[in-house]
Amino acid sequence: MTANSMAPETIFRGRLIAIGGNEDRVDEQEVLTRVVHEIGKVNYKVVVIPTASEEPEQRGKDYHRVFTSLGAETVKVIDISKRSQANNKALAKKLEDADLIFLTGGDQLRLTTLLGGTWVLDAIHERLRAGALVAGTSAGAAVFSDTMIYEGKSEEGLLKGGVLTTSGFGFVENIIFDTHFLDRGRIGRLMQIVTTNPTCIGVGLGEDSGVILKGDGTAEVIGTGQVIIVDGSDIKHSNIMNIESGGPIAIDNIRIHSLVNGYGYDFKKRSFLSSQSLTK
Repeated sequence: MTANSMAPETIFRGRLIAIGGNEDRVDEQEVLTRVVHEIGKVNYKVVVIPTASEEPEQRGKDYHRVFTSLGAETVKVIDISKRSQANNKALAKKLEDADLIFLTGGDQLRLTTLLGGTWVLDAIHERLRAGALVAGTSAGAAVFSDTMIYEGKSEEGLLKGGVLTTSGFGFVENIIFDTHFLDRGRIGRLMQIVTTNPTCIGVGLGEDSGVILKGDGTAEVIGTGQVIIVDGSDIKHSNIMNIESGGPIAIDNIRIHSLVNGYGYDFKKRSFLSSQSLTK
């Protein structure tokens, strides 16, 4: 039996698309067009939650315009700025018929602080169980994880304690998403996370790129950029237990994959998928 076969299984709790941020909302709209395609129906209804944004009204207008132009029957924007709103059953009820729930970018800690443990989050989980699609960009994708990165400077990613985490929304288990990954040089953040717990697989989402998480435990990459997978299951040695906070981390035999549009990753087998294998 291999180490990989003994690893806890990655779990996706529904139909999910995680996007790295700054997706094209004006020209080709490649990523968002694919999001709409994955809904799987023509007369679809969208709920946009711009809570993470510092400019929720503008973000709501942006995505209302985009999804309307892409054929949505209705687009509701639900801006939640207080926990009391998120615990309003009448507000949560507005998600009941959503075919797509879209979480915008901004600050993921704002999202978890305002929505965690509320009726609105329960309603999102219920829609996932019912087969609706949930997509998130930037902060809206970071919250998908059961363990979520919420702070850590890129240049301190490989210094012990330089990455801070908390609980996310738990749409997936044993995966940690990081966003704006290449533009902001965040490889060290995921390397530290998977070194401290190699059960987790790190997924670094580039801008205008994303992953479609599928029911068979695989992911397909979409968009114009790259997605980086960081897998620590074969790590042979690290010094992280033996150094003080702030000390530089040594790691032996961490695995990194670079994926682009049409390629994928099998989270159960922890293996790279070529474009040919995804189309079989």
